[in-house]
Amino acid sequence: MGKIRYLWLPALAVLATMLRYHAFSQTPYANGWDSYFYLVQLKSLETTGHMHSPEASLIYPYLRVFYWITGDYVTGMKWAMATLCGLWVALLGSMDFSPSGQKAFMPSPCALKGADPDAPKRILPLWALFSPHLTYFAAQYPKNLLGLLLFLFFVRSLHRPFPGKTAWLVPAALLLLNYFGHRMTFGLSVAYLVLFLFFQYGTRLLDRAALRKWAFAVVGAIVLFLLAGQVFPGLAHLADLGRLGGLLRPTPQFAPWSFVQTLGWQRMSPWWLFEIAAVTGFFVWSLVVAFRRKETANLPMLVLCAALLFPFMEWSSTGLAWRCWMVFVLLAPLAGMFPFGKKAGVWGAALLLLASFFSWKSYQPALQDPDYAQFEKITLRTQAFFGNSLRPELVIAHNALAEYFTFTTGTDAMPWLPEYTIDSTRLWRIAAGVHLPTLQYFSGEHNLQRIKNLGSHYFLLPEQVWQAALARAHAEQDTVFLETAESWRNPWKMRPGWLLRRKGG
Repeated sequence: MGKIRYLWLPALAVLATMLRYHAFSQTPYANGWDSYFYLVQLKSLETTGHMHSPEASLIYPYLRVFYWITGDYVTGMKWAMATLCGLWVALLGSMDFSPSGQKAFMPSPCALKGADPDAPKRILPLWALFSPHLTYFAAQYPKNLLGLLLFLFFVRSLHRPFPGKTAWLVPAALLLLNYFGHRMTFGLSVAYLVLFLFFQYGTRLLDRAALRKWAFAVVGAIVLFLLAGQVFPGLAHLADLGRLGGLLRPTPQFAPWSFVQTLGWQRMSPWWLFEIAAVTGFFVWSLVVAFRRKETANLPMLVLCAALLFPFMEWSSTGLAWRCWMVFVLLAPLAGMFPFGKKAGVWGAALLLLASFFSWKSYQPALQDPDYAQFEKITLRTQAFFGNSLRPELVIAHNALAEYFTFTTGTDAMPWLPEYTIDSTRLWRIAAGVHLPTLQYFSGEHNLQRIKNLGSHYFLLPEQVWQAALARAHAEQDTVFLETAESWRNPWKMRPGWLLRRKGG
């Protein structure tokens, strides 16, 4: 199968790219909640030579290539995300966890008796080709997916090292590359390295001589990490620990069920629900088999994936537990033991290939993405309101709308209160979801003409009018109004310190 694989893997990668591009092209707008943030950065880089918010991430040179090829920001973004999916398919098909002459703590993901040793190489890329979760992940978190690709390259380099005394240089270089990919996947790379060394060398790592070497290496790595955090903006830094506040909770949650409940099964296709159930069941089965029957498996990946499902993390759609779950679904198939014989594996691969021509429809922009068509109308009405008069210096609006507004108008918008001094006459807000008569009441009769109805329960008004309305609502203890007025739809906090550090100050 070796020679055939070099032909069919590129073919699968191209097919995966085309299917994902077809899925992303269901909407003329950019895909996902964060895409316009990347496009704001890219547009600023192209037009001014520097980023809107300094960030030394590899995602931006990657996106620039596709912008140069297509000549369009949104189309280039779609092709870039689709290509990441194709690369993921190809990389999964090339993975091999055999240690090749090293201690055989994980000779193959197919350690079970009678299992086809080629099953992972056959099924893993086709599973990724089929995966609705991969499509959604690429649309929502392209930088994370690029980081996961770099993470898998790093994992691959550990299991298939180059010969010679300088073999460590390749994993070291890929670990460094992961630092510029994504902070979460860089953390995964470090964690995987620790697990790999532990399972590879065991108690030999605790020898006095070994401890001295490792202590030197760890101290050196920490120093480099701290220095790099000062030099390169927007990357992993000690300030990021601030986002871990409130991470743990006393009661457990089960991420697969929490995810379906939060996103809503109505917004998920049967294909996607099947994938979630299959991946979760397969992982739990592999975990039980590996530790109860002591079957060999990819133990570092198995333990890492188990940690991603840690049940005592606080669950929210913007929290770490959510991101860990999203990554888990993509990595868990690499951690399992495939029980398939050759015949079952071939039939399974064929069914996955067939299902891939339907599962791409699981991505539904109308249900899973922000309403960018609505945002376009709101943006145009806002522009018409200001006309040729003095335009605002900053507009406060909720996430996604703020990024879309910035990209299309060139006027700064953000989902935070400004932490810097700004002329009150040039600071405006697009409020969302509040009851207009209630807003007018709290704003006072003298401010009625300063509130512009943009439609779809969006309202444009000066920030000082909004703050006055909030103060009066607090004084009168109108909890119904405040519940909406101080929510993600109506930003009411300043940026935290760790985010300011990420944004370059």
